[in-house]
Amino acid sequence: MKKGGLDGTRAAHMASRQLAGKAIRAVCMGYHCFLTKRIKEMRAGLGMNGSGKTKALVSLEKKQEKWLEQRSLSQILDWFDCVETTHVQTAKGNYCWSSESVARDWLFLENLGVVS
Repeated sequence: MKKGGLDGTRAAHMASRQLAGKAIRAVCMGYHCFLTKRIKEMRAGLGMNGSGKTKALVSLEKKQEKWLEQRSLSQILDWFDCVETTHVQTAKGNYCWSSESVARDWLFLENLGVVS
């Protein structure tokens, strides 16, 4: 529409589909900013000897810091595209499914505030 608004052209408008797409992009940008900021804050405290931290926890945090350093936010989200908890009652099952990456992943989710 021109400055005067009396030129007879139709005023610009958006279809509901376009508006919904813009709203979804705005929400996604908000989540992206939140996650980026939260991960940056979390990384600042990783691997530092603090009160109540065991040697094993500090070591795991250092490995997590290295892992985060090597990945973008998109790669991190792809890694956690499905979080499923499985409890295995057998000794062999616990042995097979207990790994360093599982501990690192749970530490990440706990530090992010997703699980407690």
